Amino acid sequence: MSSNLIRFVGNHDIASEGKFLFEILSQLRNFGVGRLVTKNEWARKWPNNPSYMKILRAEPGMDRWLFEGKIYAEWVFRGKNLGVYEFSKDLNRSDWQLVHKHQEKSYTSCSTPMQELVLPDSFPLPPLQVHLSQKSARKNGMDEKSVNQTILKKTILVRALQRSNVSSMKFSNVGVSPSYNYRFVFQEAPEANSSSIYEEIDKNTLLDLYGNELPVKVEAWNVGPAVFQPRFNATTMRVKEQPTK
Repeated sequence: MSSNLIRFVGNHDIASEGKFLFEILSQLRNFGVGRLVTKNEWARKWPNNPSYMKILRAEPGMDRWLFEGKIYAEWVFRGKNLGVYEFSKDLNRSDWQLVHKHQEKSYTSCSTPMQELVLPDSFPLPPLQVHLSQKSARKNGMDEKSVNQTILKKTILVRALQRSNVSSMKFSNVGVSPSYNYRFVFQEAPEANSSSIYEEIDKNTLLDLYGNELPVKVEAWNVGPAVFQPRFNATTMRVKEQPTK
């Protein structure tokens, strides 16, 4: 039995168009210290804001497949220098790419860096929490109007990143300056109060965080009757009988 058409079964992984990070660094002198590496994911999401890492120190895990290890690198995210970070996860994704020497100058030049993120300093409480607070106020004999004013807004838990240094990370042996300003998130009072957080925050600010690729969730169960949908077109199969001896 033979077929005149090759069928590929499965989904194409867009995060497998590169190499493992240590697969790249193991082929460079001194494990690529001083070289630039990037991820194809960053280029797909924000093509106008270059993101890359400058390798400062590499500690491979010496495993069989070059999966494990640690990287200390100067991280430039969407044109903004965030400082020195330790990377130890997602290094085994086949999505890393080396920036060649003749491309470093053009790749690192960014005329449109990432804009500052302005987020509301508070957000409305969920309806269920408001209902339970009003129910508790009625039970304790309190005025619902006063309770509504006190629980109208709730301070957001995640504060904006403040200007600080990373001297506690102890990078003195790497020879890197310990002070980096990486504040790019600010909080301001919303222009209009609403019962929904999506009406108080700028939608373009949230969409800019996702870039050109929005997250997609595939549900396991779909609404509606079961329908058979063939994935491949019917192809002619040639069956040849074996000659009898």
